[in-house]
Amino acid sequence: MNQLEPELLHPRLNDVLIEQGDVADSLLLVQQGSLAIEIQQEGNASRTIAELGKGAVLGEMALFGIGEARHSASVRVLDATTEILRFSRQALQSSILFDAELAAEMLLISSERCRNSNQMINQLLDGIDAAARGDTSALTRISGMLRRGPDSMQQAAGQLEHLLKDAAPPRLET
Repeated sequence: MNQLEPELLHPRLNDVLIEQGDVADSLLLVQQGSLAIEIQQEGNASRTIAELGKGAVLGEMALFGIGEARHSASVRVLDATTEILRFSRQALQSSILFDAELAAEMLLISSERCRNSNQMINQLLDGIDAAARGDTSALTRISGMLRRGPDSMQQAAGQLEHLLKDAAPPRLET
């Protein structure tokens, strides 16, 4: 840790610590508090895809990319008590060359994030399939899972439920 010479940050509520599209120059480790991971696609509003807290590592995907790696998401502070350790790209890359344990930990963190993203994508695709089939039972189960996620997934659950209602044939009262 001493070789990495981390910088201790005490950001304010709603500060943006990482801007989507910026060149990656550091990695963040959350000591306390919570952060929102937000993605904004051209022409659409920004969406929160995850909320992370103590122990979370941020910026690793861009930090270890090829060439001039850029951040794929923005990171915003959700808690005024948030405390962050910032590690420079140079210090991390130098340390990883000589520290197999640190390299393995970075790979584990990145793999876990990828696995979680794949699970979220799969839930969304399952929800679309259930809505297309008119399978209310499956959609109810999937919506419940999506509603336990970040705001964007809660909104997606509502949109899937709305699609199912629109696609369902009207019931005749007898």
